[in-house]
Amino acid sequence: MEILARPTSFDDRTGPDFWIDEAIWGHRLYDEQTPWLTFLEFMTVLLAEHRAGRALREDALNSLSYRPQLQLRLRNLVFNNPHIMTVLAEDRADDAAWSIWLTKMAESAGGIEERDFSYLRERFETFQDFAAVISFLQGSAIEGSSNKRWSSKFVFPFGPNALYEDANVNPRGGVSNDRRFFARTGELLYLMLCRSRDADALRGLLISRFLENPAPYDRMAAALQGEPHFSKVERAGAYLPCSSHSLFDRLAEDWLAILQLPIPAYDAIPHLVTMTGLNLILYQLERAREVLENEPVQLVCEIVSPKKSVVRDLSADSYQRNNGLPQQAVERFVRRVGETEEWATALRSDEPVLLAADILKKNFGWPDTEEEEAATDPQTLINQLADKGISRHKQHIGKIHMSWARAIGLSSRRSSRRVRYAPTDRLLKTLVACCVEKRLEFRDFLALLHDRYGIVIGDAQARTFIESGDADQEDFSDNARRLEERLASLGLLKRLSDSCAYVENPFQRAQAA
Repeated sequence: MEILARPTSFDDRTGPDFWIDEAIWGHRLYDEQTPWLTFLEFMTVLLAEHRAGRALREDALNSLSYRPQLQLRLRNLVFNNPHIMTVLAEDRADDAAWSIWLTKMAESAGGIEERDFSYLRERFETFQDFAAVISFLQGSAIEGSSNKRWSSKFVFPFGPNALYEDANVNPRGGVSNDRRFFARTGELLYLMLCRSRDADALRGLLISRFLENPAPYDRMAAALQGEPHFSKVERAGAYLPCSSHSLFDRLAEDWLAILQLPIPAYDAIPHLVTMTGLNLILYQLERAREVLENEPVQLVCEIVSPKKSVVRDLSADSYQRNNGLPQQAVERFVRRVGETEEWATALRSDEPVLLAADILKKNFGWPDTEEEEAATDPQTLINQLADKGISRHKQHIGKIHMSWARAIGLSSRRSSRRVRYAPTDRLLKTLVACCVEKRLEFRDFLALLHDRYGIVIGDAQARTFIESGDADQEDFSDNARRLEERLASLGLLKRLSDSCAYVENPFQRAQAA
C-alpha cells in the first residue's frame, strides 16, 4: 500500500494535529462537501490551473498551488440581493427602479471595496430584464434550497465565469476561504485525475467542453460579474497519498465515457457528479481494504421489491460491513506500528516510553510533550492514539460512505428500517450512460457492473453467497429480473426474445440501431 511522504505541515481546522486519516485517504475527504460541491471545487482548481498553463499536470507530487476565482459581485447579485424583489413589487418606472436598487445594493453588498453596480444599466435594456436573469441564475443554483450563507451558495457551472471558491465574508468586509464546503475533496479529485493514465485525453475534453466552449448562459454570469475577481492568496496543501491507483484510471475512464456522449456539456455534469460520488466512495473503501488486507469490496444491491427478501437482508449486511471498514482501517493503521521490529527494539530499551513516543511522532505526528509525559507504558500510547484517531474519524471522514451513498442514489431505507444498497432510477441511468457504449447484452451488463464496481445484482455475481448457503440462486435471479423490468420501464432495455435482452445507452441509440 503506497503512502507518499507526509508534508511538513498541513491545514486542518477539524481536530488534533495528527496524521492518520490523511495518510490513508489524503487531505481530505469530508462528508459536508457533497459530490456536487466536490465537482465545483474541482472545476475551480481546473480553471485556475488552466490559466496557469498546467491543467491536469503536476510538476511534482502534491505540489498543487492555485489562485481561485472569488466572483463576489456575481454572488452578491444572485444570493445577497433581497432588494430586487422589493423594487419589482413597487412597480416603479425603469429609471426609478434602477436608482432605488443601486442605492440599496451600495449599502448592503459584502466583501467588495467598490459597491458601484451602475455598470449593469448598460448591460440590460430594462430593470425587468436584469431581474429575470437574476431569477434564472437563482433557480439553477446548486443546492439552491439550502440554508447556507450567501457566500457559500453556487450558481450552476455553465462556464468559467460561473466558477468560484467557497468564501467567508465577515461583517467588516474581510474575505477568507472556508474549508467547510470546499474542504479539499475537489482538490483530491483533481489530483486523482492528474495521476490517471487518461489525463491527457481528459484535459482536452474538459477544456474544450467547459472552459473554452461554455454554455451561452455563462455570458449571463459574465455580464453580472464584470472583470473576474481572484483570491489574493494561493491555495496549497492538498495531499493524495498514492502516485497511482487503478481507481484513478477507472474514474478517468468513466469521465471520458460521459464527456464523449453526444449531449451538451451542462447535461453531462449531473452524470459526472454521480460517477465521481460512486468512485470516491469506492476509493475510501478500497484504501480501507488495503490497510486491512481484506477481500475485494462488494456492494450487494437490492432492486427494490414489494416485500422483504433475502437479498434485502444481504444488501443491508453489505452496507453495514462496508460502512464500518474505514473505522476498522484507522484502528488497524495505528496498531500495526506495534508489530514492527522498530517498536520491539523500543520495548527492549531502557526508555521504552520515550522511544515509543518518538516512533509515533515520526509516523503520526503525535503525541505532544504533555501527553508523552502522562503515558505509563508504550501500549498506553498506542491505545490513546487509536482512540483519538477513531474519535476524530467519526466526526466527518467516517460519514462519507453513509452521506455520499444517499446523495448519489446508491442507498435507501425505503420499505425497511435498515439502510441498504438500493440504486435509484437516476443512478441506474448514469451507470448505463457511462458503462454501455451503444448496447450490451443484459447478462454482460451485470457482469460489467460487478467487475468494475463490485456491484452484485444477479446470481452469477452472487456465487459466493449462494455457495455459502446465505441465499438461493432464485433470490438473485429474481433480483436481476426486477432490474431488467426497471431498465425496460426507463427505456434503457429492449428484449428481443425470451433469451436475449439488450441494455441500450439512450444517448447512443442512433448509433446502436
